[in-house]
Amino acid sequence: MSRTTRRLLHRSGDPYPVVLANNQIDDVGRALERLWPGRRVAVVTQARVRRLHGARLEASLSRAGTAHVTFSMREGEEHKSLATVERLYDGLLRHGFTRDDALLAFGGGTVGDTAGFVAATYMRGIPFAQLPTTLLAQIDSSIGGKVGVNHRLGKNLIGSIYRPSAVWIDPTLLATLPPRDLLSGFYELIKYGFIAAPKLLKRMETEALSIGSEALALSIGDGVRTKLDVVREDEHEHGLRRILNFGHTIGHGLEAASSYKGLRHGEAVGWGMLGAIAIAERRAAIPKALARRLSSAVRNVGPLPPLGKLKSSRVLAAVQKDKKRGKEGLRFILPVALGRVAVVENFPMSEIAWAVSSLGVKR
Repeated sequence: MSRTTRRLLHRSGDPYPVVLANNQIDDVGRALERLWPGRRVAVVTQARVRRLHGARLEASLSRAGTAHVTFSMREGEEHKSLATVERLYDGLLRHGFTRDDALLAFGGGTVGDTAGFVAATYMRGIPFAQLPTTLLAQIDSSIGGKVGVNHRLGKNLIGSIYRPSAVWIDPTLLATLPPRDLLSGFYELIKYGFIAAPKLLKRMETEALSIGSEALALSIGDGVRTKLDVVREDEHEHGLRRILNFGHTIGHGLEAASSYKGLRHGEAVGWGMLGAIAIAERRAAIPKALARRLSSAVRNVGPLPPLGKLKSSRVLAAVQKDKKRGKEGLRFILPVALGRVAVVENFPMSEIAWAVSSLGVKR
C-alpha cells in the first residue's frame, strides 16, 4: 500500500470514522485538531510502544500544536485491571484534565480496552480515539466500542459500550510487532473468514500477508468491514454480534486458566476455534472435509503454544463464569457452513469439557 493510499472503512452515516492508511501516525496531530479543536489530549500508551513509535507521535502532535500529556500503563493482560484504571484516574486528576479534554489510546488491545473504559467513566465520560499498534487491535478490539477490564474471576467482566470518536489504522506500525504478536492477530483475522468472509479466508490460505503488502492491507480492510457490518446491526450484542465470539468461549477459559500470562489472546482464540470446529464435526454440524479445511487454516497461521500445563477444571470454571452466559445458560458459537456460524443456546458443559480435553488440556 503506497504512502498516499487512504481507505475509508466506515460507511456514510456511521457514528465514527475508521481510516486505513500507511504512515497515518504522522498526520494524527492534525486529525486530532480537526476532531477536537483546542482540546488537551491524554495519550495512554505503554513503554515499549512509546520507545518504538512515541517520537513520531510526539512530532505529529507538536506540529499540530496539540497540548498533551502521556501516561504509560504496564504491559500484559493481567494489567487490564481496575488497579490500572485507578492509576490512570490519578494521573488525569493530578494533571487537571476536565470534561473539556480528550484521550487517545495508543497501543494494543489492552491499552485500547483500558483507556476506553477510563474515557467512558472519567468525569462521566470524555471523548477518546484509537490509534492501535497491533494487528489484533487494528482489526478487532479498536472497532465496535467495547471497553473494559478483567476481573480475577474472568475476562472483560467489567466494562461498557463507549464509541470512540475515530479509529486510525496504520499498517506500518506492525513492522515492529514481535512475530508471536503478529500471529496472534492473524488468528483473529481468520475468524472473520470463518464467520462471514470466505474471500478473506481464501486470501489467507493462498497469499503471503507480509508487512507492507497489498494483501495484508486488503485483509485488514476486509476484517474491519466485516466487524463494522456486524456492529452496525447489533452494537450492544443482543443478537448478530454474538457471532464475533466464535472461538472466544473456550479461548477466554484458556486465558483465565493461564492467569493471562501463558497465552496471547489470539492464540487462545485459535485454540478455541479448533475446539468449536471439533464439536461441530462431532455433532455432524459440518462435513468432515470442511472441518479439516477450517482446522488446517487455523494451524497454518503458525504454531500454537501447547496447553499441557493448564488444568481443565480451571478452564471449565472460567467458562462457566463467561459473560456470554444468558438466562438460558451458556451460549456457544458453532460453524455450520463456510462463512456462516450459529449461536447455540443452553450449550452442554459436557461438550465443552470434551473439546477442552481434545485440545490437550489435562484433567
